[in-house]
Amino acid sequence: MVFLQRLFISFIILLSVCPSLEVWAGDKFVAGNITITGNKVTRESIILRELAFQTGDTLNKSQFDELILNSRSNLLKLPLFHFVTIDSLSSGNPGIVDFIVDVTERWYIWVWPVFELSDRNFNTWLENGDLTRLSYGLFFQQENFRGRLEKLNFKIKLGYQQEVTLLYEKPYLNRQKTIGAGSLISLSRQRETGYITEKDKLEYIRADNFMLHTTDLSVFVRWRPDIHLSHTLQLRYNKLSISDSLMELNPNFTQDQKQHPDFFELSYLLRADFRDQRSYPLKGWYAEVLMAKTGLSTADDYNYYSAKLILRGYHEFSKDWHLAGSFTGRLVSDVALPYYLSQALGYKRDYVRGYEYYVVDGRNFWLAKLNLKYTLIKPAIKKLKWPPTDKFNTIPYALYFSAFADAGEVWPEVKSVSNSLSGKFLKGIGVGLDFVTYYDKVFRAEFSANGRGETGFFLHFMAAI
Repeated sequence: MVFLQRLFISFIILLSVCPSLEVWAGDKFVAGNITITGNKVTRESIILRELAFQTGDTLNKSQFDELILNSRSNLLKLPLFHFVTIDSLSSGNPGIVDFIVDVTERWYIWVWPVFELSDRNFNTWLENGDLTRLSYGLFFQQENFRGRLEKLNFKIKLGYQQEVTLLYEKPYLNRQKTIGAGSLISLSRQRETGYITEKDKLEYIRADNFMLHTTDLSVFVRWRPDIHLSHTLQLRYNKLSISDSLMELNPNFTQDQKQHPDFFELSYLLRADFRDQRSYPLKGWYAEVLMAKTGLSTADDYNYYSAKLILRGYHEFSKDWHLAGSFTGRLVSDVALPYYLSQALGYKRDYVRGYEYYVVDGRNFWLAKLNLKYTLIKPAIKKLKWPPTDKFNTIPYALYFSAFADAGEVWPEVKSVSNSLSGKFLKGIGVGLDFVTYYDKVFRAEFSANGRGETGFFLHFMAAI
């Protein structure tokens, strides 16, 4: 009897000292206090918005690891943090679990010099190597303005090409943090511009005076009902002013040889983002649908519909082997587009690898990419002694070997004496190295071969897919 009494008293003492035993006794528990640490700038409400659980939620024990993983992934996809850890601990109350979310913030305010080349990409500049076409200036960027995820960018560029751009975005306007808005003002003028495509390459013309002036204004409203989905409605105004000499070189640069064409455009963008990270995803998927109506009244110089679809998927076979694939397609209503609005393959991220030196103009196109990646250096962290701040001295890095295959096509075929890639099936294969480091930087070195039998070594500064 004395033994049973002592056993009972010992059991009571054990529960009082280790209440966590009671916390995990059942299949469900309640999320208690969520403590945020490390956020010297970022408001707690911004961090709590991205968590897959909130205080008071009833959670399943079987889903615990997935909730932690998803919450951490959501926070890392914001341009705010280098590292995020989420730990659980006993609250001292049966059935309630507290959480600690610790973040390492990035450096949010950047003022850096701007040195830009007039070419479409770094590889086309290497082909020419002309430093006289350099533009310079200053770029002010604040990614986390007032600690509320607001974005404030100001760019002034002088020299060969000149530009002034101001962007402001406020992601949350309402208490539920589902509605945001922003605006963009961009004014530019160019002494050199691509004015025509010859032999499937963009030809440039330069002059002492400015040949092309562009005004681009837009306002947008974004609805983000949950963490993974967003809907953006944008109203844009665009105007060009073109010199006489440019119009003489290519009368089809604008429609009906207008030197001051302008138009309004209304667009809707749907994004679904289920990737594990933003800059170099290894798991998950991403989708984007953009629909636009260019020309909203009879006063607009252009009037057509367009739609663009982007699909990207990422699969992890093991810790070392990964597969990534993407599909991009664009459709434009059956109208005659002016030259400067007919850019298809060869611009920004829409290109078949191996064809970096070429462009293909037209209304519609599709593009497919496939990457098989092997991890040469697993994601790791290098801690430097200087500077004495985690914002810069803690450097993540990883290195991947990739083998890839791309294909694409622009249609309908545009008959041309000097251009041969329109309406043709384009393909490219190759291998490369991808180096990933902090502040979303990705450096790619690739060797590829295209359908023309040409080979080349190319450098890029963002993930291929």
